Amino acid sequence: MSDNNSALPRVAAIIINWNSLDHVRTCVGSLKLSTLPFFRIIIVDNGSADGSVDKLEDQFKGDDQIELIRNEKNLGFAAGMNVGLRHALSIGSDYAFVFNNDAVIDPECVGVLVRESQQENAGIAGPRIFYKSQGDKIWQGGGYFDYLRAGVRNPEKNKFLPVPIKETVAVDFVTGCAMLVKRDVFDKLGLYDEDYFFYTEDLDFCLNAGRKGVPVLFVPEAHAYHDLDGISKSRTSPYVQYHLARSTVILLRKNFGAIYFLYAMALHFVLYTPYRLFQSIVGGNGTRGWFAWLRGTMAGLKAKLSDSKPAPRA
Repeated sequence: MSDNNSALPRVAAIIINWNSLDHVRTCVGSLKLSTLPFFRIIIVDNGSADGSVDKLEDQFKGDDQIELIRNEKNLGFAAGMNVGLRHALSIGSDYAFVFNNDAVIDPECVGVLVRESQQENAGIAGPRIFYKSQGDKIWQGGGYFDYLRAGVRNPEKNKFLPVPIKETVAVDFVTGCAMLVKRDVFDKLGLYDEDYFFYTEDLDFCLNAGRKGVPVLFVPEAHAYHDLDGISKSRTSPYVQYHLARSTVILLRKNFGAIYFLYAMALHFVLYTPYRLFQSIVGGNGTRGWFAWLRGTMAGLKAKLSDSKPAPRA
């Protein structure tokens, strides 16, 4: 790519494709409209079997802003994203923009995130994310870990504009659906923990940031839009419920002491497990999603855990 914007920060967007051609095309289209041009848009294909990777390669051939990396198999979100992050760092990116392929950004989003990160000297920043089908309904804002509930509390969840939070604020957590990370943060924290296949790797990353003094910002002026609607069939499928439960248990094991872990697991069984049964039924998956949640819980309890985070350079 010609370097006509050499004075601008070099921001690399990383998205994952796994049998998601239409989502990825729409996502990349929104990234190409960013008023702060991306240094690179890196698509990591996670072993897609639907021919989407070949179609993406044909579509973006000759576009030197876009790079396509092929993984031989589905590595999951954390490990798949790490492939893209290592490449982004190896080519000199100043920031990595971790982004879900079923989301789109407002053209000003990344420029605002970079500006606020620089002004506040923050390492991680995330936008206000709306439901794509309801442009004024908030899916995620900045979150805080609620020790009483053993989970993230998001004050803006499912609220409509206008909302009270208008200025950039420090938070415990921003979702990996749309997360800007400064280059040197990876030297301090490592990459995403690959003990998580998908789900909660972003919370683990942010909790680790908090412990190591890396500021996390919620930037409500920056906007993104996620293509989902509350409880959906895909989000309550046995596959998703299994990995959500597994990752939740691993998160608790890796980040908290024994006494709090026992408290959190009591909540997991008494409070959250019945809720997952309700969610699975409403989402059209009957009890299959619930039984998958139970299997995932046991898998999380039995999983062998690594002691360190993956290094930012191979």
